[in-house]
Formats: sequence, C-alpha cells, structure tokens
Amino acid sequence: MLYSLVESKLVRRPVNTALLQGSAVTFECVSDVNNSGIHWYNRLCVQNDYTSCTRTDVIYAGFDLSVKYSISHRFSVTEMNNATHVTRNVNINSTQLSDAGVYLCVEYVGAEVGQRSSAQLIVVGE
Repeated sequence: MLYSLVESKLVRRPVNTALLQGSAVTFECVSDVNNSGIHWYNRLCVQNDYTSCTRTDVIYAGFDLSVKYSISHRFSVTEMNNATHVTRNVNINSTQLSDAGVYLCVEYVGAEVGQRSSAQLIVVGE
C-alpha cells in the first residue's frame, strides 16, 4: 500500500454521474495544497505503489490535455490556482456513449502521490 508523507486533501472530488448522450458534464478535482499538480486518467490505472498508466489512459498530465482528448474539441480542463488551492476540472461537452467509464483524479505534490479520487460516468443513449 502507498503511504504518502504529504499532508494534503482533495477538497472537491469527482462525483458519479449519469446523463443523456449529448449532455455536458464537469468532474471537479481541487487540492488544498497550492503547489500540487493534478492529473486525470480515464480508468483506474494508478495502483497501490506503482503507476501503470499508458499514454492512452492519460487525459490531462498537469499541463495540457493529451492529444487523444484535445482533437475531439469536446474535452477541456478548467485550471485555477490561488494561494490555498489548485483546481483542475475536466469538462466534457456533448458527451458520447464512448465517454462512459471511470475518471480518476490524482494529486501529486512534488514526486509524492497525494490523494486520488474517481467517479463513474454513465452515458445513456436516446
């Protein structure tokens, strides 16, 4: 099991969501450590003490959307930093059935993994 020496907390976490195809959704992730980095993955690929994510699993790696998600123009990340919090929210406009799955937010403080939280997205066709 991974034990982090970093004292941090995700103060806003993604929430399980079900919606109709074509709807918009935002997954929130906010850290209370102002120098943290937040990454997003599209499945539960971070395991115990080893990161097993492939490049196709990465949505946002702390600085920009991965190519797979940016070319669709439906995904974006809202970035906000202030003196006490770091926010990285994933936004999906006009969801498609293929967007369904697990979205994982992982907090990094330096080289240490802080907290992580995931949410399931269910997209229902018309």
